[in-house]
Amino acid sequence: MLILSNCLTKVVDEGCIKVANSLVKRLKNNSDNHFVVTYERESALSDEHLSLNKFLISKRLFSLIKERGERVLYLPFPAKPISTAIRVFILSLFAKCGMDVLITMQNECDFVSKLLFKLSGANFVFLSAPAAARFSKHVGEKRVKHLKCGVDTKRFLPVDQDKARALKEKYGLDSDRAVVLHVGHLNRGRNVAELLKLADEFTVLLVTSTLTKSEQDKELRASLEAANIKIIDDYIPDIEEIYQLSDVYFFPVVEYGKCIDVPLSCLEAAACNKCVVTTDYGEMKEFCGKDGFYFIDSFEKDDLKTLVKKAISSKAQTRSAVLEYDFDNAALYFGLDGE
Repeated sequence: MLILSNCLTKVVDEGCIKVANSLVKRLKNNSDNHFVVTYERESALSDEHLSLNKFLISKRLFSLIKERGERVLYLPFPAKPISTAIRVFILSLFAKCGMDVLITMQNECDFVSKLLFKLSGANFVFLSAPAAARFSKHVGEKRVKHLKCGVDTKRFLPVDQDKARALKEKYGLDSDRAVVLHVGHLNRGRNVAELLKLADEFTVLLVTSTLTKSEQDKELRASLEAANIKIIDDYIPDIEEIYQLSDVYFFPVVEYGKCIDVPLSCLEAAACNKCVVTTDYGEMKEFCGKDGFYFIDSFEKDDLKTLVKKAISSKAQTRSAVLEYDFDNAALYFGLDGE
């Protein structure tokens, strides 16, 4: 299989980049038959790095696809639907053995995008059931797959209370105070201002992507810091420790398209057996009714506090709910279906 992506990079610090790197690493480990072509971003996972134009028109790329005679797996960084549609259609003209496209974040498609996606003949893989259902209306159900994917359950593991307290101290937090954690971009579209309603009663910790530092909302950041919300925007190699020290994970994103379709941070927190207070964004709908997942139906301050307290005091085991989302299972899907 020839794998093409602009998501592979050395610093894995963003949702769609984490998905791409995690999948490709496992595919490469599982088989010597996968050939990885990167563009824009570079990676040690790459077998060849190309300088491509925005339409991916490249004699070398098309020669590689033809010479290898393999199915193509395209892992694109999220872009406007029309841009992705044009690239997919052009690639499909040369991918005679077929093509799979992983869409980590779906935005509303216009008529031309829908037409190009349909004419491409490609199969499309989505990380949330709602996104897959919406897109199947454009190209047909047979060409759309919902893949449960998004967490390394061997890395994100539960720890006991003593270890959690020690980790709080390691990161300069009060070991006797409950920690409410959110991991994600620092902008209003992510609805992180809701953290302000929790700051007077809990230690609120916000960990942001180093790749989006330049895009941070400075006014919002100032408001969060004024409320004594601790913000970490340096790269943390052992990010699992941040989840392990927390007492509850808080995911307030509501606006469609402001996060990839499956919030990886929610899965990572649950893999560490942390309860999750969340909206029903994207794939999170699949966890309705599961123990330890508390869904927000009101952003009133008192309602949020009550819900967070309920989650903190819960004895629920959330890890079992996300085991099937392990990247190993997803890599197996591509390994089998991509041959």
